Amino acid sequence: MSEGTTRPGERGPLSDGRVRSMGRLLVVALVLAVVLLLVAVALLVGGAGRYGSVVLGIAVVFAVLGSVSLRMTRRRSPAARRLTIVTGVAMVVLSVPLVEILVGLLTVVAGIGLLVVTVAPEHEA
Repeated sequence: MSEGTTRPGERGPLSDGRVRSMGRLLVVALVLAVVLLLVAVALLVGGAGRYGSVVLGIAVVFAVLGSVSLRMTRRRSPAARRLTIVTGVAMVVLSVPLVEILVGLLTVVAGIGLLVVTVAPEHEA
């Protein structure tokens, strides 16, 4: 298949509006990763080593997935949509251990928002 064509059942290239929306939510995911990193450091310094290391691990996963998804989305890579869905699912699932802190609620909301924006059909103007 040539580079510009899509496989059956696969959506076409990302529109400008979709790239903008996905990009904004992926930046939110990166900001939440930084916030989680700061919370993890505070927990580790405060003596909650085990929970702090869990939060640190989740922050790293969010940062890696978010940055790679953002890069692929901005380049309009064919795999950008799938990787962004993986990022949204990871944000929702990995938010379960974060329910003890407020950021856990925010990561769930951001993950669901990312999934909705990525999977929702495009509307013609």
